[in-house]
Amino acid sequence: MLLHSIREKATGWFAWVIVILISIPFALWGINSYITPDSNPAVAHVGDYKITVSEFQNAVQNESQKLQGQVDNVLIKQLVLEKLINNRALINYLIARGFTISKAQIDAFIRNDPTFQLDGKFSIDRYNRYLPSAYSKSSYRSNIATQLLLKQFSKGVSSSSIVSDQEVKRVIQLIKQKRDISYAVIKADTFKDKVQVSDEEIKDYYQNFKNKFQNPEQIKLAYLELSRADIAKNIQVTEEQIEKYYHDNLAKFSQPERRKASHILFTLATDADDKTKAAVKKQAQTVLDKINKGANFAEMAKEYSKDPGSADKGGDLGFFGAGEMVPAFEKAAFALKPGEVSGLVESPFGFHIIKLTEVQGGQSKPLEQVKDQIIADIQYEKAENDYFEKTELMQTLAFEQPDSLEPVATELNLNLAESDLISQQGGKGIFANPKLLSAAFSETVLEEGNNSDLIELGDDHVAVIRMIEHIPANIKPLDEVKDVIKSRLQQQQISSKALEQAAQILKELNAGKTMKDIAQANNLTLETPGLVDRQAANLPADILTKAFTMPRDVKYAKTKMITGDVAIVAVDAIKDGDTNDKALFTDIKNALLQNKGNLETALAILQIRSESDIKINTKSLTQDNL
Repeated sequence: MLLHSIREKATGWFAWVIVILISIPFALWGINSYITPDSNPAVAHVGDYKITVSEFQNAVQNESQKLQGQVDNVLIKQLVLEKLINNRALINYLIARGFTISKAQIDAFIRNDPTFQLDGKFSIDRYNRYLPSAYSKSSYRSNIATQLLLKQFSKGVSSSSIVSDQEVKRVIQLIKQKRDISYAVIKADTFKDKVQVSDEEIKDYYQNFKNKFQNPEQIKLAYLELSRADIAKNIQVTEEQIEKYYHDNLAKFSQPERRKASHILFTLATDADDKTKAAVKKQAQTVLDKINKGANFAEMAKEYSKDPGSADKGGDLGFFGAGEMVPAFEKAAFALKPGEVSGLVESPFGFHIIKLTEVQGGQSKPLEQVKDQIIADIQYEKAENDYFEKTELMQTLAFEQPDSLEPVATELNLNLAESDLISQQGGKGIFANPKLLSAAFSETVLEEGNNSDLIELGDDHVAVIRMIEHIPANIKPLDEVKDVIKSRLQQQQISSKALEQAAQILKELNAGKTMKDIAQANNLTLETPGLVDRQAANLPADILTKAFTMPRDVKYAKTKMITGDVAIVAVDAIKDGDTNDKALFTDIKNALLQNKGNLETALAILQIRSESDIKINTKSLTQDNL
């Protein structure tokens, strides 16, 4: 019933507005979004669930890091609250209806997480080491179950979406549509000598748009870096260790063996009776006898093989490695020497006669060739314990002595460095890292003047920072930006005059004049590219976009270009795209199904939310620390 009512409403512009407003929540928050200490005050209640201040703050911080100052913080908070409420409303709905995730599903998720893998396999040691310290294993598993439950819901809604062939064809017609166009460009610079910008206009613009001339808030940081790779470089490795590592890991330094073979296949149905099987086997043995007596293998394959993919090529299967063929075939092929022919080999496909033609790889690289790699591997492995001990000590010392990083640098023998001035948009190197920027402008570092917590910059790479200089955001003086404002106002005025001329030209075109008449009368160059598609590379993007967004019943239109010039665009004919491309049809249908699934998921979340008991604590939201 839920999806039925949703689909009745999922039409037109309203539906797409919903997609923009209602984000699929589990795509936005990490696992810690669902942990709620009871001691925290609430910013909202969804049913019996309390969205705490700490949960809200964590989510705001996560979203701010992603957006990196591109969106106003007040708007971020509003969006975050909406998403958290949507999240919890959906979780409550699913739990109430008995949706669950099995232990096996959670185990599979954890085992397949690259964070907990070593050499492609799950490592219990890594699991214990890398599991975030804020979580117990039970709470971690509980939150994984929540994520999987939400994804299961989305997948269930999306998989039931339907897109008609007519819808797909209409989209293809639009995508592959061609339009016969012509255009003329009115150069804005033509009006340059006809505009004047006064000092008063410049001053008014500055007063009205001061926020456009703001120097961003900036800080200079002292910082310490620690990486496992840097520790590893100083570890000495002996020749004995190198040789032992080489012999213990020979497979790592070997090229995988690949074999090239040809075969003759005599197919046999899996349910064939004994009589049929004997007859096929006898035929295969007859051909094998001919080959053993000197018959050409390739000719025999062309004549007798039932494998449509290789028979015409003399049975050639090309190169293959271990695990690429069915077991019986692989065992026989890897037992042969180049030039040898097998006996009859039975597989689920029937009987094979196999000839091995070539072998590649299988040899180990010489020690000298991989010595540098081995040294680096040994160093990196040996650095692990030292790295984790030092990171723990770094974190402890930075916390216990929050007013300086010098004791940390002295104890760990690290170089205490200083950054350039950086804004919230970041700088170069580690200062482009969102986690570091978030810490740099956090209350702890910026307002309280303390050392930051340990910042994870990447795999086995951490840093600690503290502020040494802070320059608040400030407005540039008028004299500094006067020329910029004058140029901007001049551009606005000349573009405005170009638009006025374009509007007059459109009136004349709609009254019956032709593009050729207009071009001659106004000293414009008429361009006639003719029939073009949406990807036409020889046209300015502004003109191409305008031409393909004009309604079918509109022949002439104007558009302001990124240069400030104004173009008059004419569409003389429209040719819809051909819908017979089967591959494109499939791709478009899949894309439409995905879009429709996202829409229906978003609408389902909206309806579930509308049926939930939601209370928002306005007082908590307006506190200064939020």
